[in-house]
Amino acid sequence: MMNTSREIELLKMLKKWVVFPISSAFIFLFILFSNSCANQGAGPTGGPRDSIPPKIISSIPLPFQTNYTGKQIVLNFEEYVALDNLSDIIVFSPPLTKKPTIKVQGKSVVVTIDEEFAPNRTYSVDFKNGIKDYNEGNKIENYRITFSTGDHIDTLRIGGFLIDALTLAPIENSVSLLYITENDSLFKTTTPNFIAKSDKKGYFLFDNLPDAQFKLYGLTDGDKNLYYSQATEQIAFSDTLIRPTATFVSKIDTIVSETDTVITTGYTEYSPLDLNIKLSLEDDYNQYLISFKRVNKDQIQFVFNEALTHPIQTKLLSPETSNEWEYMEFSKNKDTVNIWITDSLTAANDTLITALTYPSTDSTGNIVATTDTLKMLYSKSEKTQKGKPEVKVESKAKLFSFTTNLAQSNFDIYKMITLEAPSPIQNISKEMITLNEAINDSTFKPVDFELQLAPNSKRKYTINYKPSGNTKYVLSMDSAVVKTLTGIENEGFKTSFTTQKADYYGTLIVEISGIDSVGIVQLIKSGKTEEIISEMKLDSTSKTITFNYLKPDTYSLKLIADRNNNGKWDPINLEKKEQAEAVYYFPKTIQAKSNWEMKESWAVVPENGQKREVVTENSSDKKPEKK
Repeated sequence: MMNTSREIELLKMLKKWVVFPISSAFIFLFILFSNSCANQGAGPTGGPRDSIPPKIISSIPLPFQTNYTGKQIVLNFEEYVALDNLSDIIVFSPPLTKKPTIKVQGKSVVVTIDEEFAPNRTYSVDFKNGIKDYNEGNKIENYRITFSTGDHIDTLRIGGFLIDALTLAPIENSVSLLYITENDSLFKTTTPNFIAKSDKKGYFLFDNLPDAQFKLYGLTDGDKNLYYSQATEQIAFSDTLIRPTATFVSKIDTIVSETDTVITTGYTEYSPLDLNIKLSLEDDYNQYLISFKRVNKDQIQFVFNEALTHPIQTKLLSPETSNEWEYMEFSKNKDTVNIWITDSLTAANDTLITALTYPSTDSTGNIVATTDTLKMLYSKSEKTQKGKPEVKVESKAKLFSFTTNLAQSNFDIYKMITLEAPSPIQNISKEMITLNEAINDSTFKPVDFELQLAPNSKRKYTINYKPSGNTKYVLSMDSAVVKTLTGIENEGFKTSFTTQKADYYGTLIVEISGIDSVGIVQLIKSGKTEEIISEMKLDSTSKTITFNYLKPDTYSLKLIADRNNNGKWDPINLEKKEQAEAVYYFPKTIQAKSNWEMKESWAVVPENGQKREVVTENSSDKKPEKK
């Protein structure tokens, strides 16, 4: 009996036999025989699904046509077709200033240009995957047509990769821009001479370029205007002008016969095709106030878009007071300011009016002092259960609670204990705190420790002690021994915790070479996001980094070349013509194990040192078609 795959093979054979006369009776018998031999009980399959994309039978202009003077691109197909977002993904290089009109007319796609093509210029039109057949939706992948308004076709190429400067991840669907000039100001005002889009691997390719020098840029182009126009767009630029080249590489074959025959073949090698263009948001300082609010009775918060580099001032306008009324605390990255109200009478007011003077950026990009008058409201509504009368109960004295970073079990032995109050406090001493180590269930011994105030804070403290592994401790404090600046007393607490085993951790020692400048070495937990576990500075003298107390897990290593030694990664600066600081990744992951010491040697590869496959093409394959 015949199965479905056998039927398909026989049908294919019949197509090959069309050169022979086949009678209607023979075809009828074949179909009858095939159906009778099919698996019994199986429903009709309908035949295999059509997976062939529509075929182009002609075009205007012809591929590689020269001296083209028309204003339409017409693709004629052998079947009816439909568009799939073509108007958004079609790419003209050189780019057009006006968006073309694209329509389907029967079995044709017609692109109408509402402007004049540039004279003596080779054009490439990339249709990407924006055309499909009408019935099955099969797409033509990456179709391109090339033509010239002059008497020849330009054939040079430039290619490379668009890469995120901080993560080195490829950037898809962004644009590379070529200008036949080195004027950086045009990048902010003018469309380029040539454009190319990056694919899923971040790769871009400019084809059919003339023999000229180009300045290369990269752009995420959020507003799709083909030039850098908003600070939310990632950008990149080449340090030097780029001139494409093409070199014929000959290959000689000898055929041994009665008289040896030498045949010379070869291919054309294009360069450069392995550029690494690293994009980032521009390092453009633009300071302004994002938000402000009255968080609590005694707390006001101001949030800025960037870290503050200049001092701020606050003045209480209402209610008026002659007392010291504020204490200022900055967040770690200095973009948030908390103003703690230290005067209890001032804090009791539901409405405060303050004048805030802070640095901001004016329209010319200069830093100026700006003063805003801000109205701060605080209200806390008391809700009663619906349907029940409100019962007034004499309230207890308000107390505040300390918070800690303690975990009940497996508290890391390399961590110090943090103690944090919700508001600045008047005074605290180590004598107010008790830390005991459990000898057994009923016996404890005191542990010596140091109490340290966190920098720039009156409410955060660190308890430094020498912990033992797999040991139980008890931390406690009596109530009403500490007061906030407004006189609120603390609530007492007693917290027990057990430390992690000492042999639970591993150690990683990394010897780094190949970099002369200072740097920042980050230990990153492997995953979709880069969670920084530890960060250490690499100076110019010591190139050995040790990571202690590693939990069993998989990690990655990242190195930032901190050229200005400011302790952070700096992005691109177009005005100063400064590239983003270089970033490197250790070429393999680190598998940390308990009670295990690992040693790794890392020879840092210079930028653009990664070898990528050189794109070559047989010289006979790229000849323009002349019809």
